[in-house]
Amino acid sequence: MKKIALVILILTITGFVVFIYNPSGEIEVNIDGEYLDLEDPVKTGEDILFVPAKLIFEELGFQTEWDAENKILSASLGDFRIDLPVGSQKVTVNGKIIKWDNPVEMFDDIVYMPVSAAVETLGAFVEWDESSRVINILTPQEYFDPEKQNDQEGPVLKVAYPPAGRVNYYGHSLFVFGTTQSFSEVHVTVNGEPVDILDSRTGNFLTMVDIPRGEEFPIIVKATDSKGATTVERSALYPAAWQPMPLEPLTIHSAYLIPAEDQVLKLGDILRIAIQGSPGAEASFSIGDRNNRVKMTELAYPAGPPGEGGIYTAAYRINGSDVSDSVISEPMRIFVSLRKGEEEVVRELPGRVRFLSATPYKIVEVKEEHELKNRGWLYVLRDSAFQLHAGTLGGAGYLTNVVSYLVEGTRYEAVGMSGNYYRVNLYGDQIFLIHKDNVRELEDKSALESSLSDIRLLKTGKKISLSLKATERFPFLVEDGINKLAVKLYGLGIDEDLTLPALPEIVNDLKLEVNTAESSDSMVLNIELDQNIAGFKSKWNGTKLVIDIYKPPTVSINDPLKDKIIIIDPGHGGKDSGAIGPGDIHEKDVVLAMGLHLKDLLTAEGATVIMTRTEDKFVNLYDRPERIDLYNADFFISIHANAHAHDAPATEIHGLMTLYNFAHNEELAEIMLSTMEEEMDLPAFRTWRRNIAVLRHPHIPSILVEAGYMMHPEDNWHILHPRGQKEFAKAMKEGIIKYFLSFAE
Repeated sequence: MKKIALVILILTITGFVVFIYNPSGEIEVNIDGEYLDLEDPVKTGEDILFVPAKLIFEELGFQTEWDAENKILSASLGDFRIDLPVGSQKVTVNGKIIKWDNPVEMFDDIVYMPVSAAVETLGAFVEWDESSRVINILTPQEYFDPEKQNDQEGPVLKVAYPPAGRVNYYGHSLFVFGTTQSFSEVHVTVNGEPVDILDSRTGNFLTMVDIPRGEEFPIIVKATDSKGATTVERSALYPAAWQPMPLEPLTIHSAYLIPAEDQVLKLGDILRIAIQGSPGAEASFSIGDRNNRVKMTELAYPAGPPGEGGIYTAAYRINGSDVSDSVISEPMRIFVSLRKGEEEVVRELPGRVRFLSATPYKIVEVKEEHELKNRGWLYVLRDSAFQLHAGTLGGAGYLTNVVSYLVEGTRYEAVGMSGNYYRVNLYGDQIFLIHKDNVRELEDKSALESSLSDIRLLKTGKKISLSLKATERFPFLVEDGINKLAVKLYGLGIDEDLTLPALPEIVNDLKLEVNTAESSDSMVLNIELDQNIAGFKSKWNGTKLVIDIYKPPTVSINDPLKDKIIIIDPGHGGKDSGAIGPGDIHEKDVVLAMGLHLKDLLTAEGATVIMTRTEDKFVNLYDRPERIDLYNADFFISIHANAHAHDAPATEIHGLMTLYNFAHNEELAEIMLSTMEEEMDLPAFRTWRRNIAVLRHPHIPSILVEAGYMMHPEDNWHILHPRGQKEFAKAMKEGIIKYFLSFAE
């Protein structure tokens, strides 16, 4: 696809037109570098340029038709049709009525149209060179159409997905998308069937193909016009869920083995053993002493019901006979065995195990914020399921979920290890994981013995500060609501003389209760405000946990963005291209253009704007939100364009989506989504709460915008078109203004 510099439209649109004779010389029209032979001259209105409609359409390859009775000029090319009623601002494009700023006019029995509105409706670009008195029109072909390959004799055709060669695709419904020539008579088929969606304005197409599982499936894309055909071949494989091992010879898989890394476990913990081997055998494992064997169960498939599938598992609970008199045992090897009759194979697992006779194993403290990066999460261990054919945290086979981001300075009692992750037990039997690179060991401490001695509330101009003073730092979690927080406290005692503070004016309630839902040794401090919160932030000041709860900002109704510091984060960049486009423009390019347009719009509204990138360069995902604290920002917006997940009904699902991370940003996500739906000609798909890295800072309003789907032709017309990128920026600006005005109201 040819990339061109964005031309700047400098034609000013007004509502009332008076035609003026132009004595200073004829105005010329240039289309893609070729000057037109104008039988009828360009007309000028009050800052408006009108061109003869029939001539322009026919030069662009359209067929025209004049309805004399109704005074309507129609033009069609392929599946695209536009109807221009003389004297009206309302034109019909593919059956849909749109309104131009100026009407279609007739002058000397010739139909004239306002050049800027008409040309942009066709997806073309226009610039007025006043010095040379030339209207330059650049057609969509020059922007959207891919370069023609040397071996393509027929129409231009580029298949963006599936890529060249064979692709492994994990779903029965495969999406196929790409592009051919814009505004043409090209017909596209995939495996002989017409594509589901073909946008004649761009030539972009999208369709779905059902593929079988377990066999290579051909994808044949063909574009045909009156001059010939171009064919592109691809193939896809939907792999079987797993490949069974052969019955003979008796074998244990060399890679599908759990645990894959060393484990340190305490009394009562579960050790998951899992292997893949030849089906129908008797399986057992042993720890240390190879003669002390424990039977394993064969599954039909990973995590499936019992049967002869060659997946063998066992869940072994550490008991009193496993622990020794020493604090921690020596590393012990784990052996698995398969037996059929007299034949037996034995394999040592890669992970060894050590047993603790007492806990805690270590006392650890979270490192500085800037050191945490991509592993700075607290994970919860899901021991009800395991994953054999893919890596899992700690190499223990268990699945995990993110609970929260780690807070600098927080201390935890580690009760073991799984690979490179400390095992942390906050309550009951629930195990959490923290990567060893994100904490430091406190060698001078053998346990956490903290007691809560004081609770205070301090109201300042922008926030309410909740401080919890203890004898030492302790583990905690914060669950947020729209106007409240639940601060869960673990491993704390309570001083006998502890009292709750008086409530400032905007605090409705403050309660400290034993959290019986989790365990008897945890507490929860609930605080509720009489208004929605704008954010919160947790930090340690010595042994005092301080949680700042931010009130809504002061906003001027007449000037809502004045002096606001806003961070714009155009997603991806550099080596990270983001979602695939149907041609050669990818997500990183379009979101940068949107971000730069948004910067200009917000700056004009009085805001100070900080960009995470202003050019095509890679910026680490975890460095992007650090600018929030660096610049004391008031708002953070990350801009992306979407991509469908495997097996998604891509032709049916499209439109706008907003993502948020914390409950107090839900209203922001809804305001932004509804505003963008109003401003753009695209549907609102959904808002979605997601625990993602760029939205991990809860103390300022933060949102991620998905500006439609890169592969869907209805969406990518707006995403890829420079005019659409400006419209996206304008819609986002309006959403930000409406959000801030919601506080003023």
